Amino acid sequence: MKRMEFRMIDPLTRIDIENSIGEFVRDKRWFGSKGRGIKHAEVEYFSAFAEHFFLCICRFFYEDGSSERYFVPFSLRDSGSSFITARFNNNAKKLYDATDDQEFVFAFASLIMNPETFQSGSKELKAERTSFSQNEEFPDGDVRKITAEQSNTSIVIGNRHILKIYRKIIGADNPDYKVPVLLWQEAGFMQTPMPVGKAELYLKDRLLIATIFRYLQGSTDGWSRFTLHLMTILKSDASMSDLLLLDDASLLGSLTGGMHSALKRITPGSDLSFDAYSKEIMLPGIQANLEEVKHAYSISRNLPEHVQRKITNLLDSGPKYLERFNAIARKSRNQSLMVVHGDYHLGQVLYQDRSYYVIDFEGEPMRNSSGSFILSLPYKDIAGMIRSFDYALAYSLKSTNRNVSEKFRTGWLNAMMRQFLESYLEKSGIAVDMDLLDLFLAEKAIYELKYELNNRPDWVDIPLTFLERL
Repeated sequence: MKRMEFRMIDPLTRIDIENSIGEFVRDKRWFGSKGRGIKHAEVEYFSAFAEHFFLCICRFFYEDGSSERYFVPFSLRDSGSSFITARFNNNAKKLYDATDDQEFVFAFASLIMNPETFQSGSKELKAERTSFSQNEEFPDGDVRKITAEQSNTSIVIGNRHILKIYRKIIGADNPDYKVPVLLWQEAGFMQTPMPVGKAELYLKDRLLIATIFRYLQGSTDGWSRFTLHLMTILKSDASMSDLLLLDDASLLGSLTGGMHSALKRITPGSDLSFDAYSKEIMLPGIQANLEEVKHAYSISRNLPEHVQRKITNLLDSGPKYLERFNAIARKSRNQSLMVVHGDYHLGQVLYQDRSYYVIDFEGEPMRNSSGSFILSLPYKDIAGMIRSFDYALAYSLKSTNRNVSEKFRTGWLNAMMRQFLESYLEKSGIAVDMDLLDLFLAEKAIYELKYELNNRPDWVDIPLTFLERL
C-alpha cells in the first residue's frame, strides 16, 4: 500500500500513533469493530488543523484480513482523560480526542458554515454549504455531546445545530448526508432535519468527515417515547388497551410512506432487480444467519429449556423456511429495487410537535460500507419498524417485570402493524404484499436471534417468539 504524504512535526510521531491508536479507539462508542483483533494500524494522513488540533485518517488491519479507515482528530490541549502520547521534535506530547474540546467543535462548525473565510492548516480540507441553507446563521451557544451508542460523534451546538463527526470513513457519497440533501433538494421531503453543509478531505479520493444538520430542539427519539409510555402504563392501574400507541403508529406509517415516495424519485445508479438481489444477497444472508444461529446455540449455556426447544424446532425447520422464502422471492422477482433507509427503527425517528422526522441514512452499522445508496424493497424499512414495535413492548415488559399473555402481545403488535400499514398505503399508494412482508420480517428476526444469542441471551425469546408466530 502506497503511503500518503505526511506533514508531521517529527517523523517518529507516526510510529508512536500507530503503536498506540488501537488501544485508544477500542473502548470508544463509535468504534464498530470492538470484537475484532487489530493486527496493526497505519496512519494514512496527519495534518494540522487550526492551532492545537490535528486531523488523522488511520487504517486498521484486522486479523481476519479485512481493514477499515477511521477519522480520529486530535487535540494538544487537555480535553479529557483519554489520550495517547507521541513524540513531537523529541518531546512527548499528549494527544486527546479533539471532539471533547469546545474550541475544536466551534472551529469545525465555522469551517462548514463559512467555508470561504475559514483558514485551515490543511490544504486538503474543503467545505461547502447546501443551497437551501443560506439563511442558517453560525451556530453559537452551549456545546454538548450526544452520549447514545452510535457510529459517529454527534455534538449539539446552541440547541440549533448538530455537528456530526464521521468516524468510520466510507467515501464522499455517504448516504447519511447525500440522501437528506436529495430529499430536500429534489423531492421536497422535509421530514428529515435540514442538511446545512459538509467538510471533506481531498486525498486520493474524497472523504466525508463532518456535516452540520439542523437540530430538532425538544425532540424525543421514537424508542424513548414508546418505552416511556409503555412502562408508565405497565406500572399503573391503567387498562391494558391503553398500551396501544395507534396515533403514533399512524404518524409513523405516514412518515414512512412519504419517505418512500420521495426516495423513489432518487435514481439509484443501479438496475439490480429483486430477482438478483434475493439470489445473490438476501437469501444467502438468511441462510448464513441461520448457520450462525446454529453455531451460537451450540456453544450457548444456561438457556431455559423452553427456549432450547424453540431454537431446535427452528433449526430443524430451516430447510422448510428457506423453501418458502425462495418461493416468495420467485413470485416477486420482477420487482425493482429502490433507495431505502436501510436501518429503520424507532431509534432512527424523532418526535417533535406531534410529528415524526427520520434521521441517520447510513444503513446498518456492520454493513459493507461502499458509500453508495442502500438498495432494497421498501419492505426492508417497513419490517424494521414493525420489529422495533415488538421490541419496545418486550423491553418494557422486561423492565417492569410484568407478564402478559402471548395472545395479548400478538394482538397488540397486529393492531399496531395494521394501523401503520393503513397509513403507509394512504400516504404512499404502495400496496403491501403480506407474503413479501413476511419474508423481510423473517430476515430481520433471524438476524436479531443471531445477535441476541451472541450478545444478550436473556433477550433471545423476543425474536424467537415472533418467528414462531410467522
